[in-house]
Parts: sequence; structure tokens; C-alpha cells
Amino acid sequence: MLIFLLACAEKTSPLDSAVSNQTENPPWLDYAFQEPGPFPIGHMRITHQYTPISTQPAREIEIDIWYPTSETSGDPAQYIYGTDPLAFSDASPAKAVHHNGYPVHLHSHGYRGFGATSANLMRYFASHGWVSIAPNHTNNLLGDHQSPLPVSHFIHRQLDLQESLTLLETLPEFDTIQIHNVLMSGHSFGASYSTWGIGGASYDNANYLCDTGDGLEDGAELCTDIEREWLLSGNLADPRIQAIIPMAGTIRTTFFGDTGHQSVNTPILFLSGTEDGHASAQQHAENMAELDFLWLSLEGGCHQSFALGQCSTLDVELGFQIVNAYTMAFARKTILQEDNATISSWLDGSIQAYSEATLTRP
Repeated sequence: MLIFLLACAEKTSPLDSAVSNQTENPPWLDYAFQEPGPFPIGHMRITHQYTPISTQPAREIEIDIWYPTSETSGDPAQYIYGTDPLAFSDASPAKAVHHNGYPVHLHSHGYRGFGATSANLMRYFASHGWVSIAPNHTNNLLGDHQSPLPVSHFIHRQLDLQESLTLLETLPEFDTIQIHNVLMSGHSFGASYSTWGIGGASYDNANYLCDTGDGLEDGAELCTDIEREWLLSGNLADPRIQAIIPMAGTIRTTFFGDTGHQSVNTPILFLSGTEDGHASAQQHAENMAELDFLWLSLEGGCHQSFALGQCSTLDVELGFQIVNAYTMAFARKTILQEDNATISSWLDGSIQAYSEATLTRP
């Protein structure tokens, strides 16, 4: 089976005092955001079935969940494609070290990807005491793809993400969880479509797309009436999402049009690489000036610098290190509301921690 070696190994033991002093000095404040956190990583995979559209069959998805554990050994995590020795299958979760319970990081994979393509990032957040969750979007996976991709999948993707959060809240393993204060990230298709749609972008171009098929894959059937209603309903957004991180993908205007992004009122950190459509990334950033929008560009970064790491133009480990550090800084600033001078300096660009990383605010 494919073995995932996507990052430098995380530290192998949690802080002994991780939950001993939460009243005055929460321990996570001492975790360096630019380094892996103190926790080993647990992983579980859950099969979930739901009915996304009343006139269509039930849908089954596999959901990957990464979380902090105190266990330092165990069987490798089992993904739908391959195993990961850097996470332990079905390990017992460590107790939450945050006042309001485990913070949550939700992720959407790219076109014909799978939930664990960004396992490096998911493990990184889990090592800092977060729960990271990623559905495998059935019918658009590496080994399970429907071609042409139907309109229904653009509804299913957002509902997969919503269902994942709703399921997470019911799991007894995580007794207290910050389910209404969620960080959302996505790679490629998961960035250009999933993060913006679930983050609140309005489907301004949906009627045109449904009438003409312009923007759908060749051969795809036009929208049914109920699919059109779903796209225009506003119900594909989720108010639990409080910040978004689109990576390696600009906004899909075939659905959102030229102005749909203006409905997003959460902070945004957009990540791109100079070897992955830099001109379009720059134009995209310039169009976002009215939003709370940051753009991090990686010199030499390619499409997989933000997922599997298969990039010949930027050192793989360096790319992961930059992505992990900046996304954690952004998460702690926006989701955990941390008032930290170093984090603020990273995020306002006054500190350029890596010569390969340029942060700008349009």
C-alpha cells in the first residue's frame, strides 16, 4: 500500500502539563505556531450515509478525522488509499487543552483527490490540539470518479462538509468541541469551489449555468429544478465556518459570478505558488480588495506544494513548513482570537519569516 511520508515527524509526546493550568495560562499559548505541536496524532475513519437531495439516492462518504492523542505508538492510520505511519489508527483522544473544547479544522480535497491528500496539514493542526476533519467526496475521488461530473456533485460537496461537522458534534470521543467556530481549508477544486461556497459566497451565476450548461463538464446534463433551487437557496453555506483558507485555486466564477465572493464576511487566507498560475492568482487577489483577504505566495510553489508535496520547484519539506506555519498563525489569530505580537507581525507582513513566502493584503 502507498505509505504517506508527507512531513517531518511530529514530536512524539505531549506536554506532561497539557491540561493542568487552563484557568490562567492555557497551555496552547506556549505552543510555537511555526513548529509542530506537542501531541502525537490519532486518526479514525467513519463511514457516513445521508440523503443530500430528496429526489436522489442516499449518499455514502468516508470521513477522515485527525486529533491529538497521548499514545506514542500504534497501528498506522488507514486512509482510503494507503496508510500513514505518522498517525495512529483509532488512538484515544487526548483531553482538550482549549477552554471551549477542541477547535475544529475542516478540509475539502481537490478534483479526483481524497481526504488525506493534505494529511500533512491535518496532522499539524492535530498536533496542536485541534480536530481536523476531511470528507472523501464520493464520485470525485482518485479511484471513484463520475464523468462527466454532474451538477448534483456541486451540491453534494458542500453537504458532505456540513454533514461531517454535524457528525463530529455527535461523537462521544470529543465531549466538548468548538463546532460553531470552524476553520475551513480546501485544495484546488476544494479551494476554488468548496471553501468559497460553504464560506458564504452567493451563487450569482447559477441561473445562467443551469440554463446553458456553460461551466459544466462536456456532456453533463443541465440542472434539474431542485438542483437549481439548491444552488440558489443559500443553504450550501454554513454559518459555523468562521475563516477560510483556499489553497492553489482561485474562485470558480462559473458558479459564483463576478460578485458572489462579496457575500463572504469571514477572514480569508489565500495560498498560491508562483509555478501554479501566478498571473491568475494575482488577478484573483486584486479582485478581493473589499474583503478581509490575505494572499500568501510561495516562490517556486507548485500545485502540490499544498497537498501531496510532489513539487520539483520548491523543496517539499520547506513548502510544508511554510504552509503549516502561516495557516496555524492565521487560525490562532482568527479562530482562537489570540493576541500575539509575533503572529500579528507575520500576518501584517512586517515579518517575512521565509524568503520564499510573500504575504500581501490587496
